[in-house]
Amino acid sequence: MLHGIIETDMNKVYSKDEIDDIKDEIPLERIGNVVDISKCVKWLIEDEYTTGQIISINGGWYI
Repeated sequence: MLHGIIETDMNKVYSKDEIDDIKDEIPLERIGNVVDISKCVKWLIEDEYTTGQIISINGGWYI
């Protein structure tokens, strides 16, 4: 079971149909991208109080 998927070269092994099936399972109906990851990283860098968190950047696919 996947717990999130980001548009990377690693995921080019999936066919268009497989990607479409995955998108159907994600509440936001899209694959994540580097901007989604970079926004979270930016927030973590700027934040001075957050510690010990597990952050799932997955469009709501796995809660």
